[in-house]
Amino acid sequence: MRKSGSVLARASAGGLVAGVLVAAALVAPAVALAGSTSSSSCGSSAGKCFAVAITPASVAAGASQSFSFTVTNEATTQQLGSVKITAPSGFAITAAPGAASVSSGSAMFTSLAVQPAGHATLSVTATAPCAGGSYTWGMEVKQSNDFSGPPGNDYQLDTANSTPLSGTATGTCSLAFSGEPAGTAVGHVITTGINSSGGPVQVEVLDGNGHIATSSGAPITVGFASNPGSGSLSGTTTVNASAGVASFTDLSISAAGVGYALLATSPGIASATSMPPFPIYGSLGGCSGSCSGSASGKTTAGSVTTSSGTAGDLLGVGLGGVSYTCNSTYQPVSDPVNVDLLDASGNPLFGQFTAVLTIFKSTVQASGHPGASTWQVCYADTSSFTPRPGTTLGDATIGGVHYFTGLLPDCANTQPVAPCVSARNKNNAGDVLVTIMASGDLVFRG
Repeated sequence: MRKSGSVLARASAGGLVAGVLVAAALVAPAVALAGSTSSSSCGSSAGKCFAVAITPASVAAGASQSFSFTVTNEATTQQLGSVKITAPSGFAITAAPGAASVSSGSAMFTSLAVQPAGHATLSVTATAPCAGGSYTWGMEVKQSNDFSGPPGNDYQLDTANSTPLSGTATGTCSLAFSGEPAGTAVGHVITTGINSSGGPVQVEVLDGNGHIATSSGAPITVGFASNPGSGSLSGTTTVNASAGVASFTDLSISAAGVGYALLATSPGIASATSMPPFPIYGSLGGCSGSCSGSASGKTTAGSVTTSSGTAGDLLGVGLGGVSYTCNSTYQPVSDPVNVDLLDASGNPLFGQFTAVLTIFKSTVQASGHPGASTWQVCYADTSSFTPRPGTTLGDATIGGVHYFTGLLPDCANTQPVAPCVSARNKNNAGDVLVTIMASGDLVFRG
């Protein structure tokens, strides 16, 4: 001890003590900082610590959001050089202005040189997943400007002075038809306008706030929500959304029916059903003063003529794809025939029709009604009508619309107003032909 004391004394005498003391003064705080860095608590005077404020604290599920990270250097002497922000699970980073490197999972900011008590505000844009729930950001902060350095170079998060790294994604994503399908003919492209006259059927991805998720490229598939005609759906039925919208440009249906609807689905996203239901006709043609249309199947044919249409109007005739019966003991056996007179926008028009229902010979022979005079017409109309004497009206829902149903009376002096049966005949081929006078929005079968 005396020897040591003499060394120090001689050092003091030689003017070295000040140097030793200065060195000791520099080393002592460094030791204290190293100890505080490993401590479980951080404070503004505790060493290499940082605080962070993150806004916003929540985001709508599926939305693209810009997040602000204000990082404060709480160290007493060291500068804060670089920050790595890691996206929560399911999030995708799309932009980070000023970052040295960016991927979908992280953004690294370097050469920040934030001095003690200073701060840097960093911006990261990310897309939230479609499922709602809590999420947590990851942050690494280093003293070095290039995100390197020896062990102990890391800054510790000051939980007492920071906003939480966790947040909440609110709501869930959903699909919505922004371009609803409209009626057209069998095999024709389904668009948003009647008779294939509109734009493509479109489905949007909506975020948790109900806004279009413009960053979404989710795969969207369309199929049948309702298939009254047992038709098949052709065309490109799965399309990746672009800026949150998927366009279906070549869809078609192979069979006539009243009340088709499409269902849009995508993994992890709430599905959507097209509304209102739309028809597919066997034939859909334009009018010019008068118009006619027909449809034919394996058991039945229907032909319709009207003089009610004007130029630009459309007459649609469909066979099958409808299910209903009449409120009587008479059991229909033929395919139903539906008739619509529409304007150029697809709105229904009131029309007067002459329609012929042809029941083919094979069906006639199998029905137990070989003579034409025994055939009745089971009729459906959106308006109430007078049924055949001795019978009453019933009800049916066809394509989501309420109809009155019943057997038609014969046209006579006492019943001169449509709807009624005006003639029953049998042709040389053995087919039964029943002619009716009708009006409005009608469906009929024998």
